[in-house]
Amino acid sequence: MGIECREKLLLSLGDIRDKRILELGCGNGNLTRALANRGADILAIDISLAAVEATRKSCGKFIGKVDVQQVDANDLSHMTKSFDIVVGELILHHLDCKKAVRGIYQVLESNGRAVFVEPLAHNPILNLWRKLTPNLRTPGEHPLSYSDIQKMGDCFNLIRQQEFCLLPILNPLMFLSRSIKGKKGFFESSIKTRSGKLLAKLDAPFLRLCKPLRRYSSAILIEFIKA
Repeated sequence: MGIECREKLLLSLGDIRDKRILELGCGNGNLTRALANRGADILAIDISLAAVEATRKSCGKFIGKVDVQQVDANDLSHMTKSFDIVVGELILHHLDCKKAVRGIYQVLESNGRAVFVEPLAHNPILNLWRKLTPNLRTPGEHPLSYSDIQKMGDCFNLIRQQEFCLLPILNPLMFLSRSIKGKKGFFESSIKTRSGKLLAKLDAPFLRLCKPLRRYSSAILIEFIKA
């Protein structure tokens, strides 16, 4: 889901040449590089020193365009700069959202945007999977509900959201069914790839037609607007 989330996020940002962007939770720097390649000036932060060092190394060619610092995204009170855009890829659900959003609002310029892609909390199959695999998540991590998003957006003038990645959830189940039938090796991998691509292609038109099912998507694009 990570690559698809990044693509959704980048598409929503539009033209970001010379925009001042604060990236929360830069991780290994993949999103940072994508933003820099589009001409933005970026301050990328992460609480992990290892992540900061990894992003600095991977963004070494963007001298003067990318600054990477070790900062807790829950506390942006010491930020002296302001930004046109704040972005994050699968980061808010790791944070104290109330604290984080207050900081985001403070560092945004007027008419600024905060754009995030996050896991959505309403799919019962995914929620069962989360309960069965707690070792795959960090303590305190939780997918966002519509109520969470609404509360975070209280201080902003406008919230936009777009659910996505519902049909692709079926892909592992299709892959498993073929495995049970004994199909293995390259053919099995090929089926997985083809089915995944097909489901991803059908996802957006399906959600446009079946609006009540959007809440069961695995991910959501959230855009907070500050007037």
